[in-house]
Amino acid sequence: MFLDPVVNLLQNIVNKTTSIEGVNLAQDWDALLEACDNETIVFGYVDHKVERGYMIRFGDILGFAPRYRFDLCDYDLVPDIFIDKPLPFKILSLDEDNDHLVVSRLDAVAEIHTDLLESLSKNQIVQGVVSSVMDTLVTIDVGGITCLISQSEISWQPFNHPSELLEVGDQVSVKLLKVVPGKAYLTASLKQLDNTCWQAFVDEHDVGSVVTVRVTNVTEFGYFVTYENQLSGILHWSEISWKPRSKQSVMTYSKGDVLEVKVSDLDFEKQRVSFSLKAMQPDPVEIVFSEYQVGDIVTGVIRSRTDFGLFVEIAENFNGLLHFSNLSWFSNSKNNLVNFRAGMPIRCVIIDIDKDNERVGLGLKQLYQNPLEIQPSVHSLEKSPDFPREVRVAVSSFFQANCHNQVVGLLTDIQQKMRQHINLQVDNVFFDHQEIVLPDILVVLISDDFFASEANQVFRAYLASIKGTPPLILPIVADVVSEAQKDPLLEIAGLPVDGKPLQQWRVKSAYWSTVNKALTKSVRYVAGLK
Repeated sequence: MFLDPVVNLLQNIVNKTTSIEGVNLAQDWDALLEACDNETIVFGYVDHKVERGYMIRFGDILGFAPRYRFDLCDYDLVPDIFIDKPLPFKILSLDEDNDHLVVSRLDAVAEIHTDLLESLSKNQIVQGVVSSVMDTLVTIDVGGITCLISQSEISWQPFNHPSELLEVGDQVSVKLLKVVPGKAYLTASLKQLDNTCWQAFVDEHDVGSVVTVRVTNVTEFGYFVTYENQLSGILHWSEISWKPRSKQSVMTYSKGDVLEVKVSDLDFEKQRVSFSLKAMQPDPVEIVFSEYQVGDIVTGVIRSRTDFGLFVEIAENFNGLLHFSNLSWFSNSKNNLVNFRAGMPIRCVIIDIDKDNERVGLGLKQLYQNPLEIQPSVHSLEKSPDFPREVRVAVSSFFQANCHNQVVGLLTDIQQKMRQHINLQVDNVFFDHQEIVLPDILVVLISDDFFASEANQVFRAYLASIKGTPPLILPIVADVVSEAQKDPLLEIAGLPVDGKPLQQWRVKSAYWSTVNKALTKSVRYVAGLK
């Protein structure tokens, strides 16, 4: 049944070979220029391979053929079929003054073999000669046209290298998989000439069937695996784990490893089977949506920081988004992100679940009540309606002198900028006096030293003893606070801390911009300004 196509193919080869024998080899610039102007084919010889293509000799003139204008693939070594033989080329560009000549073999092949290429079709059986055998690819010459056979289309049986099954010069019959005449592009399959293994597999297994396979090869995109040492299939890296953080994190298997997987896809047209390892485990998205609901408090690990927020892993291989606008009630700014790094543990609350898009929104500021939610503020109701209104700010001074000076400096700037509306009074509070003038805003500089100090106890007692309107508490992380430290002030601050020293962070303009916005918002709130 396949004799007629093969006979026609060979006859076309004979006819085309005869038609190009009369074409003269271009030996000088005049001949090349004439060929370029007339868009005719010239013949030259491969001289040597270079990094991005091949140097072609036309008499004493060297031209350059880009690697993917020379043939369909890049060769490790120039195949013998191209050595010491006149090859057809079309001239792409020419500049005699600068010894510039760029040519294309593929364009010439497509023109010479137009009839042959148009006579070929998908699933047709043709014969050719193996012209090169590389690690992941075999090429065959079909009457002067290169045909590609990928590693996965060579054999159903497992093998280490295509050279175990094929050698240069072998006569083979192949089944065409793809034909693009205008680009002289052919791909084919050897293994699909015999579908015994494929048919036996699909007769016994459907999508979702569990099978045991062995890793036979490791590639850039995943693994080639073999079922019962007969049928080869593909395990793509994206099918190894649910929502993998990276390809490198899941590509941990080696040749020879045995895996239990599910059949994820059966491509009957290409006779290709794909497997999935992650399908053997429940989808973490389904676990999250079944176990969590809006309002649940979760502890996760920051996996990445972006311009718009943090991705926090709240379940294995599942990240929720903590947007920068949900970090602090005091400051709605991207600068808040400066205090976060990948790997930090973080406690937050689920504020949104989008099952359709498989997304979970997280909040940090929602862990506690908004201190600025009462509108107008209780403090502003106690003030005169006339401007400027008096606002008293007290800054605690325990051990963080540098941070204290920075905060006071920011308040001084605010004092000058808002002097027409606010009469800002700034005091220091040491909590070692018997009488303390009750401020509108109490800025507390917190650190490990603060939490361990006696002043912390005095501060708590002071808050408990207040009668009347309590001050607005604005905690600011001033120095090192260990990850093990748990205190409501840390949550109110909305500026989570790292177990590593923070002094380097404190010089960042983004951090101080955040503090400045928090101070400004607090002052305007207690003064009753919008």
